[in-house]
Parts: sequence; structure tokens; C-alpha cells
Amino acid sequence: MQRKVKIVADSTCDLNAQMLERYRIEVIPLNVNLGDKSYLDGVTIHTPDLFEYYKKTGQLPTTSAPTPAYYEEFYRRWTDEGWEVVHFSISAELTVTPNIAKMAAEKFDGVYPVDSRNVSSGMGILAVKAAELRDQGYSAAEIAQRIGAMTGKVRTTCVISTLLYMYKGGRCTGVQALGANLLNLKPCIDVKDGKMGVAKKYRGSLKSAVCKLAEDRLKGAENIDLSRLIIAHYDVDNETIEAVRQKIMEYQNFEEIVVGDCGCSVSVHCGPGTFAIVYMEK
Repeated sequence: MQRKVKIVADSTCDLNAQMLERYRIEVIPLNVNLGDKSYLDGVTIHTPDLFEYYKKTGQLPTTSAPTPAYYEEFYRRWTDEGWEVVHFSISAELTVTPNIAKMAAEKFDGVYPVDSRNVSSGMGILAVKAAELRDQGYSAAEIAQRIGAMTGKVRTTCVISTLLYMYKGGRCTGVQALGANLLNLKPCIDVKDGKMGVAKKYRGSLKSAVCKLAEDRLKGAENIDLSRLIIAHYDVDNETIEAVRQKIMEYQNFEEIVVGDCGCSVSVHCGPGTFAIVYMEK
């Protein structure tokens, strides 16, 4: 008899509550640290808390990888009840988390960690695909194999309003941050081969930048999986979101466009005014 399959993703998946419930995806909250105190992403701390802390202290919150024991406890809870587990983590090029998940999974039969080779909703869109395969009757092993082969088809790109938080986190120089600010530049960051890199820089408002991003990526593009596109953002106004949604549908007829907030793990590095679009190619 085939065992039940639980689709799991770290809290960095940035899927909204409706998507998690609709596709029955379980989230593992990761650690976010404010000084010497540790909290659970999306459970005991939420994104606005990060920037309130920064305003009060001038210190940037940090994230930390879970221990193998943390994952083991989670896996055991499900495997003891007869479930198989397919677990998605952020790219191993950016964190040690997938390696820790793999280490923990070796102690269990029926637990399959998958390196998403992505971040944020780029991981989330793969978890949704996995849930669809589960509902079609595939086993956990088959799902992990199929989704693992799809990671290169995810297209994740985001526009960042300010480089302040990347500078504070040591991910760019003060000169880069100051130059972008003075020139009113909005860096566009792509995820490729599991790594993040600046693909382009847009000038002007966030609204004009992300509308141009949608045009650059989607206008006339072929071989796109039109089942869904995910918008992940933090602290972006509804007018901008709606303007980009209209631009997206002008260029490609997606069956659904899902909007969700970036959680703590992503926002702490990118800051307010982060706007990402995520979709897949066929």
C-alpha cells in the first residue's frame, strides 16, 4: 500500500496562507535572530518586526540555519504517522540548509530533501508543482525525482528598492549602495544556477521598474508555463501591484497570478520595497 505523502517547504518558500491550505503544504519555520534572541519565522516573528527592531537598535536581524536535530524532530513527527516527506529548501549555493536537511533525512526511510536551486517563491512554485503530482498519485520518491529535474525551469527575478540592507548584511559595498541611491537605480536580481546576481539596473520609481521588468521578461516570450505566476513582495503598495498585474496579463495569459508577502528570511536581506515575479518554463 502506497504511503501518504506530505509536501514540506522551509518558511523561505514565501507562499501565502491560501496557497499553503489549498495545496496542503506544510511549512518548517526557520530561525530569525534579533540580537541574542532567536525566533521562528512566521510564528513568533513577522516581517514588520524586523524593521521595527532595526529602527530601534540600528542592528540588522540575522538568520541562521536549523540544526539536524530540528529537522529530525520534524521528519519523525510525520514518518511515525505513516507519511513520506518531500522537503524543499533554499539553494545550496546560498545556504547550508539543504545539506543539513539531507544529513537529517538519512536517518529516515521515505524522507526526500530537494534542493530547490532557488529562493523565496521560486522554491514555493516547485512545492506547488510537487503537491499537484502528489494529488495525481505519485510517490514521494517519484515526486522528488521529477521536481528535482524541474529546478532549472524556474524563473525568479526581483527588483530591490534599496541596497541599504544588503550593504548592512555585507552583500554589497557602501559605494554600490550610495551610487544606486544617488542615481535612483533599482537593481534587478536574477536567480540562475542556484545563485543570485544582478542582471540589470532600472532607473526611476519602483512602479516603473517592475512594469519594465514584466515587459523585459514576458513580452513575446515563448515556452512559458502559463498555469501560474507568483508575485512576492514586501511593503509594496497596491497600486504598484495592480499595475504590474495588468502588465503581466498584457504580455502573457497566465491562468492565475498569486500575490504573497516575502517572509522574514528574504526581507531581512532585501529590505522593504522588494518585488519579485516567479514563473516556470515548460
